[in-house]
Amino acid sequence: MFLRDRAAIVTGASKEIGAAMALALAREGAAVVIHYAADRAPAEALVQRILDEGGRAIAVGADCSRAADNAMLVQAAVRAFGRLDIFVANAGITQFGAFLSYTETDYDKVLNLNLKGSFFGAQAAARQMIEQRTQHPEDQYGGRIVFSSSVAGVICVPGLAAYGASKAALNHLTKTLAIELGPHRITVNALAIGPTTNARNLREDPHYEEHWGNLLPIGRAMRPEDSAAALLYLVSPAASGITGVTLTVDGGQSIQAVLPASEIARGK
Repeated sequence: MFLRDRAAIVTGASKEIGAAMALALAREGAAVVIHYAADRAPAEALVQRILDEGGRAIAVGADCSRAADNAMLVQAAVRAFGRLDIFVANAGITQFGAFLSYTETDYDKVLNLNLKGSFFGAQAAARQMIEQRTQHPEDQYGGRIVFSSSVAGVICVPGLAAYGASKAALNHLTKTLAIELGPHRITVNALAIGPTTNARNLREDPHYEEHWGNLLPIGRAMRPEDSAAALLYLVSPAASGITGVTLTVDGGQSIQAVLPASEIARGK
């Protein structure tokens, strides 16, 4: 349990990818703030699961598109656990729509949560981590900030102009913050998450797993646990020298060239 005596916040943690991340952190010993936006019940259920497994967790509701709410989340972690070592900016929204008909309302909704919320969440977390290091300079861990980005921020997906732009911006923010926060021993990384089997995707496409399994090199869609495993590496002591990196967790989606069938046949 390499995160024993550490405390973490995972935003958007009540369901699926965020829940898998929070559970993985708790199982490695971290005390976890389970953030939820509106639906408290699944957040409380996850807290109870962690408590039943002998871990520590609390559920906190907040609007992560607001800087003040992000600061409140950090304060909640410090009140409950005395510290904050890991901040995972996972809360986000996907809003499909053609560029020519995309509305200002939808644009603001996506950018305010995905980019602004992650920016100010990281800011609030970094301030706490720096204060802790000032008080305890012997603690070599420093802190870990991880953004949930997307493969749509690496490659272009029609209908996701605003979403893709928000995630590409996170990838750049990752590099900038890695430079600014490095002197404080805070690493900053991102996960470019690919097509993942979850409730929303299965509602829209009941054959989601099959469709993506036929396309991706690994032969299956991603699962929430894949992102959680990548997160565990980035917050582990083994990754203390890894910063400013966007780690792609997409089953190989983004490395494939788009080729006509005739070219694919030539390679077989």
